[in-house]
Amino acid sequence: MMFASLTIALGSFFAEPYNVKPHIDSNEFRTIRFGADFGASLLFSGSSPNWSSGGSNNINGNGFMIAFAQIKKPNTSFDNILKVNIGWLSSRQIDNFNVKYRVNKKTLDNVFLDSKFGHTINAEPGMSIFGGLNFQTQLLDGYTYSRNSVGRELAVLNSGFLSQGQTQFALGIEYKPMPSFYCRLGCLTLKQTYMINQLLYSIRNEQIIARVKKEQYFDNQLGVQFQLGSQRDFGITKQVSMKINYLGFAPYVSDEASLDSRIDFSLITKITKHINLNYTLIGIYDKDLVKSGASAWQNSWLFGLGYIHSL
Repeated sequence: MMFASLTIALGSFFAEPYNVKPHIDSNEFRTIRFGADFGASLLFSGSSPNWSSGGSNNINGNGFMIAFAQIKKPNTSFDNILKVNIGWLSSRQIDNFNVKYRVNKKTLDNVFLDSKFGHTINAEPGMSIFGGLNFQTQLLDGYTYSRNSVGRELAVLNSGFLSQGQTQFALGIEYKPMPSFYCRLGCLTLKQTYMINQLLYSIRNEQIIARVKKEQYFDNQLGVQFQLGSQRDFGITKQVSMKINYLGFAPYVSDEASLDSRIDFSLITKITKHINLNYTLIGIYDKDLVKSGASAWQNSWLFGLGYIHSL
């Protein structure tokens, strides 16, 4: 009985860059911070044909990029963060005739951009008014899978870049009493949902996808936006860090009370400067993204040994 497994893990999602040195412009009294992290992971696993516990030969990989830029003046700030995550799985399958074939599936695909311009309210420490842009989509086509009469998996196109995609433009107030915590209230928020690939309506046999009607390409909603974020370090040498972010949107006009939500959570334990153990969870609640009667909760998670490279 033989079992082989080789793991090369080079990544941790949503970690902050390690070596970020601020640039201070003394003439204009402003501070500029910027940085980027890159990482990837690769997993091979396999078993002999007589392995009693079952299983198949798999190749699992993922990669990520996080970049940010911040400009801070005495009364104004401009904060930007971009996160890109891609994951895939290649597994060997056997059909009803014992013929081996390989199936490639996307396991994670997410682009997240958050940009905010803020102006401090001097009478209230930690309080500011802000204008913000939040953008979410995927990069690669997404598929649903079923089996045909010979037991082989078939892929059917289900989503793609900006299909669905989403932007939120918000004006409101932000409260940031400390660098590790903030909360925002977007009193006036425009949420736009995009369906650029019109072929999906025929493939899915639907006239409305994610509130977007066929041949209209996008849908608008006005509402209120909620954002919360916190990052904490634990331990004498700050070896453990936790980060959580919440983004919520409630429309002013709706047939039923609903709060669209996205939660990003990460827990990271540093082993060395570059190697760590990490757990990441992305949870989304949005009834418009699923068919009627289906669960509105979606989630994707990762636990792994990571290596990260910072620029």
